[in-house]
Amino acid sequence: MRSINIDSLTVSDSMARTALVDALVLLSFYLTIVFAHILPFPLYKLDPMKILVLITVIYSKRGNALGIATALPILSFLSTGHPVFPKFMIMSVELIVFAFVFGTLAQRKSSGLVVFLGAVLLSKGAYYLIKAGVIALGFLDQTLISTDFYTQIQALVILGAVYFVIRIIRNRTQLT
Repeated sequence: MRSINIDSLTVSDSMARTALVDALVLLSFYLTIVFAHILPFPLYKLDPMKILVLITVIYSKRGNALGIATALPILSFLSTGHPVFPKFMIMSVELIVFAFVFGTLAQRKSSGLVVFLGAVLLSKGAYYLIKAGVIALGFLDQTLISTDFYTQIQALVILGAVYFVIRIIRNRTQLT
C-alpha cells in the first residue's frame, strides 16, 4: 500500500479564499437558476450575474473574476438555453468589461462611486455597442433595448445597494 505525505501540501489563505468565493458564486448562480423558474417575475432582468461578478471582483483575484464573468452566461446558456446564442457571448463581454474596469479603477484607489458608475456605464456601453453590431449583421433578431428603462434602473439600484453594503461591511471589519 502506498502512502502520501500531506505535510508538504499547504493551501494559502489566498487560495482558500478564492476557492471559497468560487464555490459560493457558482452555488448562488445555480440557486438563481432554480429561483428564476419558481418566481413569478423574470429574475434575470435584475442582473444577478453582474451581482455575482461584483462579489467575485471584490473578494477574489482579477483573473478569477474575469473567468467567472466569462463562464456565467455560458453556463446559463448550457443549462437553460437562456440567454440565446449569440447574446450569451455579448453578456460575457459585458461582464468581462465590468470586472476589468471595476478592478482597474479600484486598484487606482478611485472613489467608490466612480468605481461603481464607471464599471456599470462602460460595461453597458460595450454591451449595447456590440449588440447593435450583432443585430445589424443579422446574427440576432431582437430589439436593441429589450429590457425597459424602469427595470434597468431597478437592477442598477439593487447592484448599487449590494456594492455599498459590501463596502460598509468591509470598512467595519477593517476597523475592528
